[in-house]
Amino acid sequence: MKKIIYVLLLIAIIVGGFYFLSDVFNKTKTVTEEVTEQKSTKIKENADKKMVDQANDKDSQQTYTPAMWKIEHKGKTSYLFGSIHVGEKDMYPLPENVLQAFSETEVLAVEANIVNVNQMEMARMVQEMAMDLENPLPTVLSDKTREQYEVFCEKQTSTCNLVKIFEPWMAAMTIEAMSVIQLGYSEDLGIDKFFINGSKEKEIVELESLEGQLKLLDGMPKELQDYMVLGAVTKDANDFKDLMQSWKTGQMEQVMAQAEADSKAMGIPTDVMNEFNDLFLYKRNKVMADGIAAQMEQGKSVFAVVGAAHYAGKNSVQQYLEEKGFTIERL
Repeated sequence: MKKIIYVLLLIAIIVGGFYFLSDVFNKTKTVTEEVTEQKSTKIKENADKKMVDQANDKDSQQTYTPAMWKIEHKGKTSYLFGSIHVGEKDMYPLPENVLQAFSETEVLAVEANIVNVNQMEMARMVQEMAMDLENPLPTVLSDKTREQYEVFCEKQTSTCNLVKIFEPWMAAMTIEAMSVIQLGYSEDLGIDKFFINGSKEKEIVELESLEGQLKLLDGMPKELQDYMVLGAVTKDANDFKDLMQSWKTGQMEQVMAQAEADSKAMGIPTDVMNEFNDLFLYKRNKVMADGIAAQMEQGKSVFAVVGAAHYAGKNSVQQYLEEKGFTIERL
């Protein structure tokens, strides 16, 4: 596994950014290849059919083992399940134990309800938070990052034509998202969207919001944004496949450790890494734990689906729940 740096980790912890990008792509189809669009559509159609049939098709159940935890409280059983915010058709149907746990609960808790979105408001946020027409991207990058960005743009001209009007954080996520799409993955096949679409009879609780997540990205220190762009333009083509495999095998702890080691190897200062962890993990983990706990204290059974990295490492969602007195068992 190489370079599991911050821009990749965002796929496992930020749902808003990737939903946000899908809206941008719908408005910028001229910079994407027609074959890519057709491939993504075909993948979605095939996966949708498999999702409809999976509950009654025991023989097709997956054997991979993503991480899941169980909490017993007030006579109810709740579950914590780590999400990856993009997916592929081969992920479905999900493992039987995951689907069974989901079916037994009353409440779905997610970072943000990406199915119920005000499109006009989303368009406004694109213009307000992500675009900088006065300062083209190359002019705000550090010398080191700009040099690597220019090398990247020699082969990815259309992508660079798109991201040159974006702020660095948005440019980094766009570059990563477009490479993910080219690999055959899609936000429409992400774990969050799958469970939200399958929650017609359940209460859906947002632990955060799309707007809040995007404000968090937009308020990121410029130095950290610069490192995100550096990571996006220098990553290996197989990095995301490694991340996906780690999710499937429940090894996000190792991913977090690898991310720290690889980021240090890239020369990212420790204080910048600590700031990233505090902004995108620790503070948010506590908010999520508070929201999950509030539902369980009301006597409800909860199926909590948040980015997989929120369940890994120190100051995880589980740690904060245990500090509140809940007993958590990994399945």
